[in-house]
Amino acid sequence: MSTLLKGQFLHLGLLGVAGALALGVWTRDDDGKLASKPSEVEVWGGTPDAVTAVSFESATRKVRIEPKKDALGRWYVGTVDKDEPSFVNPHGGDAGAAPNPPKHTSVRFVATKAGDDLLKTLAPLHALRAVGKVEGTRNEEFGLDKPEGTLKVTIDGKSQSLIIGGATPGGSEHYARTGSGDVFAIAGDVVQNMQFAESRLPERDLQPFKPEEATRVRVSKGGKTRELLRVPDKKDGWADSATPTKLDETAGNWMTKLGRLHVQDWLEKPAQPLAPESTVVHVDYFAGTKPLGSLDLYKVPAEKGNEYLARSEYGRWYARVVTSSAEQVDQDLGSIVK
Repeated sequence: MSTLLKGQFLHLGLLGVAGALALGVWTRDDDGKLASKPSEVEVWGGTPDAVTAVSFESATRKVRIEPKKDALGRWYVGTVDKDEPSFVNPHGGDAGAAPNPPKHTSVRFVATKAGDDLLKTLAPLHALRAVGKVEGTRNEEFGLDKPEGTLKVTIDGKSQSLIIGGATPGGSEHYARTGSGDVFAIAGDVVQNMQFAESRLPERDLQPFKPEEATRVRVSKGGKTRELLRVPDKKDGWADSATPTKLDETAGNWMTKLGRLHVQDWLEKPAQPLAPESTVVHVDYFAGTKPLGSLDLYKVPAEKGNEYLARSEYGRWYARVVTSSAEQVDQDLGSIVK
C-alpha cells in the first residue's frame, strides 16, 4: 500500500474517533451522565384516554378542555375566558380620565381531531430536552421570574402541572418547570395550543369523512326527498338515482356549495328553540349502502336579518356557518328537491 493511501486511512480513522468523542460529549449533560435523546425525555407518563381535564391559566385568560366520550368516540368541550384590552383612542382624549377596564369575553367550542392531537402530546408529555434545576437569579434567564401561565393536566386522577416560562432562543420551544422544580424545554405547540385555544382547537368541519367518500346522498325538505349518486370518474359530478349515468350539473353545483359549509363558531343550544319551519334541509350521507352521517341546516332570526345553524352527529352541538355560503345552499335547494 502506498504511503499516500496509508496517510488517507490514518486521517479517516482519526476523524471517526474524533466524531465518536464529540458525539459522546454532546449526549452528556453537565454532570457527565448520558442524556436521553430529545424524544425520550419524559416529563410525565399516562395515556390520552386517562386524561380527564386540561387547563391553562395566565394573567388574562383561563382555558379548560373537558374530554368527553360517546358512541361516536372521544370529543372535547373547550371554554376560554379572557380579558382583552379596551379600545384606546389613538388621537388621545382626557388625559386625566381613568382607563377603560379590559373587555371580558367567554368562548365555548367543540374540538375533535385537534383535541385528540392535544391529548396525545400531553399524555405522555415528552420534552425536547431536560435543563435541570433553575434557581435564584437564573429564573429570569428562562423567563420563569414572570411566567406566561400554568398548564395543568389531570391523568388517572393525579394532577400534573407546568409553569410556563419564556421562549427558547429561536422561539420554537418554551421553558417549563414541573411541580418538582425540574425545568424542561417543551415544544412550542403545547403552549400555543392553550394560549390560542379558541383559534387553534375548535373543529371546523361538519363531518369526519372526506367529501369524496360520500357516494350517495338523500336530500329531504318539507316531506319531499330526492336521492343523488356520485358519477364515477367525474370530479364533483352527481346524478339523480333514477338516471345514475346522466350528469346533473345543477345537482353537482348544489353539492359543491353544500360541501363549502364550515363551522364559524359553536353553540351548545340556540338562543331560541327551533321551530319546525326553521329547517332548511336534511341530508343523509352514504358510502354505498353504509351510512356516514347526516346534516341539518336551519335558518333562524338574528340581530340583523337571518343566520344559519348546522348540526351533525359529529359536531354534537349547533354550529353557526357563514351566512353567504348557507344562503346559496338555501336559495338553490328548490332546484334540487321539487
